Amino acid sequence: MSSITQVSSYAKYLGLVRNLTNGQNKVDTLSEQLTTGKKSTDLNAYGAETQKLLALRAELVQREAYVQNINTASPRVKATDTVLNSLEKIATDWQSSNLMPFQPGPATVTSAFNSNPDALKLTVNGDKSTFTQNARYTVTSTPSKDGVNGSFDVTVTDGLGGKTTRTINLKTVPPSDGGGYNFKIDGGPGGGAVLNLSFDQLTAASSSTFNVSWPQANDMRDRVEGALRDIQQLLNEQFGDRYLFSGSRYGTEPVGDLLAQPQSTRVTLNGSMVNTDDYFEVSINGKPFGYQVQLGDPKTVTFVASTLNSLIQSANPKLPIIASAANGVISLISEDQSGKFDVTARVQNSMSIDNSMTAPTTTQAATLPAPAGTGLKQIDSFALTGDGVDIGDTYEINVTVGDPDDPFNRKYYADHPDEPEDLPPYQQYTVRYTVTEKDFNNGVTDVSKVADMLRAEFSKTSPVPPVTIDPAGNGSTIQLTSNSTMDPNHPSRIQQFSTAVRAVNGQIDNTISVATLPSQADALTDLPYVDPPDLPFYDSEYMSNRKNSKAWDKAAVTIDDGQTLTYGVTSDDRAFQKLVSAFRMAHVAASNPGKYEEYITKSRELMAQAKDEVRSVHSKVASDLATLEEKKTAHTTASATVVERIAGIEGIDETEVAARLRTSMNALEAAYTVAGQRQKLSLLNYIS
Repeated sequence: MSSITQVSSYAKYLGLVRNLTNGQNKVDTLSEQLTTGKKSTDLNAYGAETQKLLALRAELVQREAYVQNINTASPRVKATDTVLNSLEKIATDWQSSNLMPFQPGPATVTSAFNSNPDALKLTVNGDKSTFTQNARYTVTSTPSKDGVNGSFDVTVTDGLGGKTTRTINLKTVPPSDGGGYNFKIDGGPGGGAVLNLSFDQLTAASSSTFNVSWPQANDMRDRVEGALRDIQQLLNEQFGDRYLFSGSRYGTEPVGDLLAQPQSTRVTLNGSMVNTDDYFEVSINGKPFGYQVQLGDPKTVTFVASTLNSLIQSANPKLPIIASAANGVISLISEDQSGKFDVTARVQNSMSIDNSMTAPTTTQAATLPAPAGTGLKQIDSFALTGDGVDIGDTYEINVTVGDPDDPFNRKYYADHPDEPEDLPPYQQYTVRYTVTEKDFNNGVTDVSKVADMLRAEFSKTSPVPPVTIDPAGNGSTIQLTSNSTMDPNHPSRIQQFSTAVRAVNGQIDNTISVATLPSQADALTDLPYVDPPDLPFYDSEYMSNRKNSKAWDKAAVTIDDGQTLTYGVTSDDRAFQKLVSAFRMAHVAASNPGKYEEYITKSRELMAQAKDEVRSVHSKVASDLATLEEKKTAHTTASATVVERIAGIEGIDETEVAARLRTSMNALEAAYTVAGQRQKLSLLNYIS
């Protein structure tokens, strides 16, 4: 009996353990349902609806992935939209006449600085001229190589590589240019500019300078440069870890200098003639290239410029510069787009000789003829002084018959009513000689030879003056003798003539100017727009890689089953190329007022096209943004439906589960209580 009792007690114990375990499991299951909100985390619990549940879960995951893709792309598209708003506004604003006027405005011309007004004195007729922006004009006169003595080759340079020469002699018939002499500049960005100059004095070698600027055009140029900097910054906009407009080169800033061009600098040797021992020097990045004119060298700026150019080209190590010379102008252009270099230049002119002429004196006064007098003629004498002469020096003799204050002798006749009214009226005879290069090379190198040339020029005077010059010469001293003795009909008039002389020293002080040219526009036709995989000139990789398809790549995002959206814009887009070209054209217009209307018309045309194309690009971006928002909304709505359907399968009634949990916990608690009230038996109690 004892064995049967023990077995029975053990069985009851095992039953109690099972009841407690089942109760605890039930409580755990209900607690898990209440915590997760699901009937079960075990798919086996859903039976026939398992496949449907799996499909719904997969759909929800896919839609959440689409939403995540959209959330990644949308901020970038919004940022692009904001940038395009700014770019479109820039293009629109710049079509106004306030920012881009139809005319360059009035030019400001400084008064000409005449280094030696006795030799060269000019004025600029601004109303009859067309100028080049910010040019520094230098006008030099040298004795003409081909014209008669007294003619001068007048050379005008603009300091930008432009130059022109015209032969002028003020003793000839006035110009038919219309109140002045027209000089049309040839070469450089100022080519085509026309300067109308009037000469108050042109008697010897000398130079004059004046500057021209357009304040209104300068202001516009500054505004254009600011706009291009803004465009560059906008196209280099960075969002997160990538540049918005860089294509698939996410970490590369896409746009470089929008005004980038190879540096082009002109070194202009002003004038047309140089002297022996003149020293010219051009320094590039601190390296000097110099040449001193030798005795047997051609005395032209063309020769000196060509010599300096040869020295620059033969530099060792070679300079990254393309150098050339023509017509006294050295052109220096960097070999690559971003190449920059510094250029300075100087001239050390050789010593010039300061010549003069002594004041004329009457060494013999005229007397009445015999028998009343001795019958002497008037003799005036003067001398040329100086150790030598320079090319371009001018010597002048003025013989005056009569009184300049009484040109028709009326005052004389009134003072001497008994004398006949037969005196010659006032008249001045001018004889002028300029030392030319040809004469200098043929031996006219001192004042004695110049005196001989003056005698020769005097003999050519027409009409013939009533005096003669000592034809045989007396070295540097010149004598003028009247053709007659004192007139007995006018015994009170003892002076037959008066003499005045002057020496105008030519100052061929050569100068050299350096100017970096303003940016030049693309051609007015056949604008250089590029297509994939080529890069436009302003791309940051243009110099290292002229082609790169990655620069044209646009981002793509999958936003739905079978639907991928390509979005964004690259900095190389044709709309941006056209916008940049429009502003570059405006920049050239402001830098070249002489061609302002031509360039500004093309700039306005390009600006209008660029605005339309940027607006079209912007519309695509706005459409993409709307598509993303629309798809996100659709996925969010559909996901909510899927979640609801999943909840229909997995979901619980929280109130019911909570009530059942309380019931189960109460039952479990009661079971533990009952167990505790039983005999405190253990397994050993039953076994023993």
